[in-house]
Amino acid sequence: MRWERDGWARRWNAERLVAGVEEVLRSWPLDPARAAGELDRLLRAATPDAVAVLEGAYRGRRRTLAPVLGAGALTGDFGRSAEAVAALATFDRSGYLREAGVRWLAGRAGPFALPYLLLRLNDPVDPVRRRAVAAVRARLTAGSATALVPLLPLVEGLGARRRAGPVARAIGELLVAGDPAGRAALWTGARGGDPAVAAACLRLLATVEPAAAAEHAVRTGDPPLRLWAAAVATAPSLDPAARHHLLALLESDTNPRIRWRVLRARARRPDGEPYLRRALLDPDARVRYLARAGLRALGHTGSADLYRRTLAGAGGTPATTVGALAGLADMGTREDAGRVVRFLEHPNARVRGEAWRALAALDPEAFAARADRLRADPSGKVRRLRPAGGPG
Repeated sequence: MRWERDGWARRWNAERLVAGVEEVLRSWPLDPARAAGELDRLLRAATPDAVAVLEGAYRGRRRTLAPVLGAGALTGDFGRSAEAVAALATFDRSGYLREAGVRWLAGRAGPFALPYLLLRLNDPVDPVRRRAVAAVRARLTAGSATALVPLLPLVEGLGARRRAGPVARAIGELLVAGDPAGRAALWTGARGGDPAVAAACLRLLATVEPAAAAEHAVRTGDPPLRLWAAAVATAPSLDPAARHHLLALLESDTNPRIRWRVLRARARRPDGEPYLRRALLDPDARVRYLARAGLRALGHTGSADLYRRTLAGAGGTPATTVGALAGLADMGTREDAGRVVRFLEHPNARVRGEAWRALAALDPEAFAARADRLRADPSGKVRRLRPAGGPG
């Protein structure tokens, strides 16, 4: 799945960056100019999240980089590579070296320095932090949105930190309300190929365009974004018309947690009864329980009869049949075992599996008596339901 592949790729790239920088530092005494060039290549290709991992790796170092870089590392003639050397210095254990690195980067234009300056917004040493804050605020101007949007995941992380929080919040305010091009840049990031940046952009956009941001999140198909959209859709502050539209998009989501959340929002409304009745046939037990509880609160009973009628009919979909079988297992009696037996031969493996589970719940003896038939099922997922302790 894409979000899993992306997370793996991010970790792999970050680990490669850390290993590459370690190799550069080992080779530094032999040829500083060449090592600085390799460091420059590594850091310019690094993503912001990989830079954050690199900073974390060096934060735990017991040794300062000063002996490795040399006393003149930040004044030496490294050309373009001097920026990379200064950037690495901002991670150092020595506050003096961090301050020197921040001072060097603060005087340079261009987007390269920005992630390193952002990370120093939370520096525990006051002079280092003040220099970083001044340098970042100087870059928060109209037209800076394009450089800031790719760094939003990093900015979000800093927003939760006491020292860096005020500047991180100022960046968010600039993008949604300050920079005329900020909102357009956020939508570009939301539609881009980086899931972490897209999610951060949508969270900011939701502060001013909640319905549009949540709808876009639903249509991406990304499970974490859909779950976030469900939270936006069920927020009490959302416009009722927008909430109705979003709930309609989410009520058939493949994620049962989302369906449960949507149903809970529906159940609180005066017109929620039809939605509760439909959810009685949901394949997920938590959703069915919420539907039954909601209907009981309205004075309605007879859920088991609905399950019996659904199984007796001929037009049910596999999903509604699974819901009816599972619901009858919840609410039925031993006399209902005969209603589920005919589904043991259903062409859909999921329906067959639910029929076996329902039979085991309603009549364990009948389930055990058909163990040979269960072991002969062509689906491995169904065969795993064989009686506990029985022959394999």
